[in-house]
Amino acid sequence: MKKTILSIAALSMLFLGSCTKDIVKDGPAPINNEITDMNALVVPVGFKWENSRDVTMSISTTDIRFQEAVHVISIYDENPLAGGQLIARGATTLSNPFVSKINLSNTLKRVFVVKISPDGSEISKYIAVNSTTVNETLDYTIQVGKKGLGKTSPDCTSGCNSTITTSTSSIIVATGSTVCVTGSNITISFTANNSGTVRICGSNVTVNSSSLNNGSSLIVTSTGSATFTSLNVNGNSSSVVNWGTVHINGSFSPGGTVTNYGIFTTTDDYSLNSTSVSTNNGTMTIGKKLNVNGGCTLTNNSSIIANEDIQVNGTGLLINSCYLKTLAKYQNNGTTRNYGYIRVEDETAINGSSEVGLYNGAMFRTKHLQLNGMIKGYVSTSLFKVTNNTTINGGASVINFVQFCDLNGIESNFGTIGSGATISCGLYLAVTTCNPEGNGTAPVNNDTDGDGVSNSLDEYPTDPLKAFNNYYPSASGKATVSFEDQWPSKGDYDMNDIVMSYHYNIVTNATNIVVQVIGNYTLFATGGQFNTGFGVEFPIIRAKATGLIGGSLEVGQTNAVVTLFSNARAQMVNWNTRPSDAASDSINYNINFSVTAGPTLSVFGLNSFNPFIWNSTAGYGRGYEIHLPGKTPTTLANTAIFGTKNDNSNITASRYYISSVTGLPWAINVPVKFSYPIERADITTAHLKFASWVQSNGNTYADWYTNGVGYRNSANIYVKP
Repeated sequence: MKKTILSIAALSMLFLGSCTKDIVKDGPAPINNEITDMNALVVPVGFKWENSRDVTMSISTTDIRFQEAVHVISIYDENPLAGGQLIARGATTLSNPFVSKINLSNTLKRVFVVKISPDGSEISKYIAVNSTTVNETLDYTIQVGKKGLGKTSPDCTSGCNSTITTSTSSIIVATGSTVCVTGSNITISFTANNSGTVRICGSNVTVNSSSLNNGSSLIVTSTGSATFTSLNVNGNSSSVVNWGTVHINGSFSPGGTVTNYGIFTTTDDYSLNSTSVSTNNGTMTIGKKLNVNGGCTLTNNSSIIANEDIQVNGTGLLINSCYLKTLAKYQNNGTTRNYGYIRVEDETAINGSSEVGLYNGAMFRTKHLQLNGMIKGYVSTSLFKVTNNTTINGGASVINFVQFCDLNGIESNFGTIGSGATISCGLYLAVTTCNPEGNGTAPVNNDTDGDGVSNSLDEYPTDPLKAFNNYYPSASGKATVSFEDQWPSKGDYDMNDIVMSYHYNIVTNATNIVVQVIGNYTLFATGGQFNTGFGVEFPIIRAKATGLIGGSLEVGQTNAVVTLFSNARAQMVNWNTRPSDAASDSINYNINFSVTAGPTLSVFGLNSFNPFIWNSTAGYGRGYEIHLPGKTPTTLANTAIFGTKNDNSNITASRYYISSVTGLPWAINVPVKFSYPIERADITTAHLKFASWVQSNGNTYADWYTNGVGYRNSANIYVKP
């Protein structure tokens, strides 16, 4: 209902009958042939009009270091070091995961999760959100790869075309066939071509010469052990897989794929050539140098020790997820990605434009450093530690999530340490199986209120009934709900009869039970003449809501319903929908109530809950509730109005607040502060991608409410004068 000049008689007729409003298209002509009439939309059957969705997240831990002590899980919409905002926080133990039902914008496809242990050590990672249920387990160390997990070594009990039990000087493996070596304490030589396979199951096998060609493979099983005088892996498609013990007398230069789940040693260099790929999930000891040459990739998920230099050259890539050590120098001319612990007993040289990347609480320790390239931190803060001399040359840099530590001070710095990187040695890193050194001192685990959550992790350290804050839409964000007020008749779809932004903090205790609700609301627009009330229904019975401050706990309701006002016209003098008119200040409302014997956060949820308006004008009354599409009416709603005029609500079909003509709503919720249309400007004429979003069933332009290029007709967006 819009602001017009009406006679007293006309007003009387208006309030006694249904209120009708003409749809007037203000502003310039449509842009790029966009649909500019809500009534022209082809709404897909079952379209929910939702700009966000509920996601149940279950985060557990297998960190056995602290038995059943509480670990704290925090869920952010992005890495907090990159501006991410907290959404939910709670406790997890070995026995009980942290389960929360959060509400995410449809544009958000991942969240950032941090687990903080009782000793203050933390791990974090991005988690994809591709469904309405997400389960994730966090240990005390996150490793990439782990290709050996869940796999079992083959044996020689089946699949063998021939079997070798005694010493044989020359084995020729036929195309596609498998030769199994089951004898122990024997000496052999072999050549495998054209997808042939040699499988060694015997122990103490000596291999004088061997050659793998044209996609052939060598498998040493968990019962096998072999010493090679020469092992030639030729061609990118040939492979070696070791589950047992492999020892190479001399150097090893594979051109294919090498995967180790057992013990692998050489007496000389290990050099990856061509486009060779090596993955270590066991233990590797290199007698001399470890070289990762251009085009090659080495991934270490367990332990590698090199007695001489480690070199990463050209376009070579070394990924370390656990323990990597050189007793000599580390030469980085390619790319190093460290997710675990790297230790260099002599000098590290990071040359040219090469990068050493540190991820998620990793540690790189070296005696000396010559930095010409870049040290860059990713995801969460890692430590680069120098025990002796540091030289940072011009053009070199240490940036992002890195704490740079030189124990005796930086000797020479002509480069850059900044953009998030700091000079400090205090970062706490716990001792783990991958990082036997650790760093810093664990925070003192005080728990003043005795609720099982340490003071440093407890947001209410002196209150045993409270522990964590959880937010919708985020710690600092606001969502907005906008209404049309003429239900059950259609409106003019400028969606500005009531425009209310809001923010919730749901407080939980140490066992993730909801104990308090804090709501903040801001009324921006009242673009109608009806006496419109506003309230919110919460998912608990009325008796569980106690001690309300702000608003009113409505009598006669089954659930807890908090109302803020019953007549918007008495709240805001001006409409705040016409730029040419005077404007009223926005109005803030705050509510706060306790929840007695409340539900878990996974049941209560973090979302818009059930906001609604009602028409308290004479001739209408409290029963004229208007909700978001699909939301249920409260106990006080007059359901006899359902199905009248343009409404298509049907309790039996669980269908609520959708029009009968084209399936249009009377309210819409967006997970941001909304830029709403001016008076009598159909929302499709203001937000130009709105129609495409609807007609695609939400599959395109999920961010229609943002200010993307070509998304808005600014002439039809209200801006307070």
